[in-house]
Amino acid sequence: MFKREEPSPEILIPVCDGNEDELNFSSREKENFRSFRALKKSANGNTQTQSSKSKPLIRRVPIILRENDNFKKYFEPRVVAIGPLHHQNNRLRLTAKAKLKFAVLFCKEHEVSEQVLYKKIKDEIGYLKKCYKPKDIEVYEDDELAWMFFVDGCAVLHVIHRITTEKCIDHVKVDLLAFAQVDLFMLENQIPFRVLNLLISSISKGNDVRNSMYAFIDKKIKSTLAAGKSDSDQRQVVSEQNQEPTHLLGILRDRLLTKSKNKPTTNGKKEVIRNLLMSLGSKPQHSKTFRSVKEMKEAGIQVSPSETSSFRDVDFYVGLLGTLKIPRIVVDDSTGSKFMNLVAYEMCPDFGNDFGVTSYLCFLDSLIDTAEDVKELRHAGMLLNYMGSDEEVAHLFNSLTTDLVPDFSTYKDVTNDMRKYCNNPWATSIAKAYYTHFSTPWSILAFLGVLLGLIFTAIQTYYSTMTIFVLFPDEFFLLKLNDCPFCSLMINPKCNFHF
Repeated sequence: MFKREEPSPEILIPVCDGNEDELNFSSREKENFRSFRALKKSANGNTQTQSSKSKPLIRRVPIILRENDNFKKYFEPRVVAIGPLHHQNNRLRLTAKAKLKFAVLFCKEHEVSEQVLYKKIKDEIGYLKKCYKPKDIEVYEDDELAWMFFVDGCAVLHVIHRITTEKCIDHVKVDLLAFAQVDLFMLENQIPFRVLNLLISSISKGNDVRNSMYAFIDKKIKSTLAAGKSDSDQRQVVSEQNQEPTHLLGILRDRLLTKSKNKPTTNGKKEVIRNLLMSLGSKPQHSKTFRSVKEMKEAGIQVSPSETSSFRDVDFYVGLLGTLKIPRIVVDDSTGSKFMNLVAYEMCPDFGNDFGVTSYLCFLDSLIDTAEDVKELRHAGMLLNYMGSDEEVAHLFNSLTTDLVPDFSTYKDVTNDMRKYCNNPWATSIAKAYYTHFSTPWSILAFLGVLLGLIFTAIQTYYSTMTIFVLFPDEFFLLKLNDCPFCSLMINPKCNFHF
């Protein structure tokens, strides 16, 4: 028999009030606790401030993207450096004289003194420096940064205004100008929007320049997404924001994710029909997943353009067939750079956002697996391919989403409705019948031919019956046209078979 042990009395451990010496900690442990308490104090005092901060710093591309060798080309400017992050790149210094020339033309065109504009920038240099990580600009003096912002800002506004007003830019080759426009929307090639605002507010025709800047953004939107039926001018949406934009890339993202105020609302009757069709014949079973446009088509889901050119304007509804509505996309040589810099912007650690562009890119990749899917989208008018072959487009989207993590809740309702539709045997049967018998003009004509043949046969039979009744009303009740081939052929109305 083992003796039962009595529970030990409760041991009270004295709580340290912050004096590590009482617990005989080592110097390293004391340093760890000091760092811990400092961070704890900072978290208690600044939690609300940090969470409400929505304007991120202009910083370098997150390392997880930069480490991918396939992505490096999307983040390195080709012809021009804007701002401090690539200012010391020797390969891009050849365009420094061109930027200075454009700054001179900007001041000359708007009849404003360069000293006035420079002083505007210099007076705000304290704020402008806070738009970057201190480590990224520590090699620059304040006057050097101010001059850099002045020249780069004037050059950017001059080029944008010339492009939107379709005026010639002297001594600039077309290919260099095209590459420069791509460089303007790289994350590491941004300058604070405050710089552009200060310059615009200092010239007499500032509103014209501001409008041309937003028109330039809209032009970039059209080179990414084709215009929708209900698209309206989104410049007011951007300019009405209470907070000043971060930079041009930030405005581009806001515009791509802004839904039009004029988007039509869902019809109540259509919603009832949709719910009825979705529930008809549905039964619990393993969820069917969809991987591409081609597989969706086989399941009875067709793709059509949405009403606007917003990444958020993605919807699924059910009529005779299931229809997925997405914005029409334009693919060219700049598509990869635009998407990846927007993705890099969303991945910045101090930028609180819903990963709208990343989620859309991953959703688009789920629709495109092979060149056949690209071909289906092209034939449906959903994808304009200015890049090359369908294989190149498919490879582009498949490669862009490597290591990307979307917000799965963004399109959760859409994907759930699509799965419910695929799990509905009635809906898929109707779709298969449609694609089997009505998918081509020839199959439709064949169906109409058979239908017309049946109609003409019925009409002929009807008039044959009426003719016998009129000629021989007394004997008609004895006739059985379905039984006697002679009567039906009207060879002998008084058929001996019936008497």
